[in-house]
Amino acid sequence: MPAPVCAVLFDYGNVLVGWSPRQLYARLIPDQDRLDYFLTHVCPMSWHMLHDEGTPMDVTIPARQAAFPDFADEIAAWKTGFADMITGEITGSTQLVSELAAANIPQYVLTNMPTEMVQTCFGPFDFPRHFADIIVSGDEKTAKPGQRIFDISLARMGNLNPEDVFFTDDSPANIEAAHSLGFKTHLFTDPNALRQAMRDAGLPV
Repeated sequence: MPAPVCAVLFDYGNVLVGWSPRQLYARLIPDQDRLDYFLTHVCPMSWHMLHDEGTPMDVTIPARQAAFPDFADEIAAWKTGFADMITGEITGSTQLVSELAAANIPQYVLTNMPTEMVQTCFGPFDFPRHFADIIVSGDEKTAKPGQRIFDISLARMGNLNPEDVFFTDDSPANIEAAHSLGFKTHLFTDPNALRQAMRDAGLPV
């Protein structure tokens, strides 16, 4: 029999709450080719990772504006319009959070997120009250899929062993990293598949 799960560790963006820069920028940049160029070359996810790793937007945005002056206003909107990148609660997933809370299963979040956007991302929703702790990469100055943030998470969860923790994330790289460390993992695609994976792991959902 597999060891029982002692805690559940969730990714946040696109697991519990939808997040899409394209939602914001499709409104700001109506031309499709220009939009694709912006999201691929001007403000790609590799650039946003600087924020997830703890570099303030007040540092990265002026530097990016200097490199792409024709997009200065759009680059500024990465900070001022960040709330409009949030597409809403993924209710099938947050229902699982409620069920696990009712069963007294300890729950945590490990998210790649800029420090300055934590309230923007968590504040509009009620379900985060169920989490015993939230580990934010921007606060820790290190991000998934690096091992250090998983080690920090285990310490924050009371020094649990990786095999005691069920971890779900929508990033294959993050899941691969966690699996290599011994976590019970599930690559998130939709809430129904997550529910089944939790059941298979022995969780009461």
